[in-house]
Amino acid sequence: MAVAKQAVKRSVTIDPEVLDSLIPDRKVNLSATVNEGLQLLAALDAQQAVVDDWEREHGQLTDEELRPYLQTAMQAQVDNAVRLLREARAARPPRRRHE
Repeated sequence: MAVAKQAVKRSVTIDPEVLDSLIPDRKVNLSATVNEGLQLLAALDAQQAVVDDWEREHGQLTDEELRPYLQTAMQAQVDNAVRLLREARAARPPRRRHE
């Protein structure tokens, strides 16, 4: 039988500009949105820990070694922004054309 994880309750303050910039679906359940964001940050922290461990053993990564990873990360950000724009547009009612 699976054991349910106990949620940790915390009070958070959200910048109104950040809240206003969210698509409506993300505002419906802010706990889920905050949790999703924290999961992403935890993944980034874990990745940084791997890099830090590697650099301690082998020396600092050079710009040339980092370039393909940075390009991939930047492309992922662009792809995510495009996806969010498409979702926001799809959520809006269609505009009527003037005839």
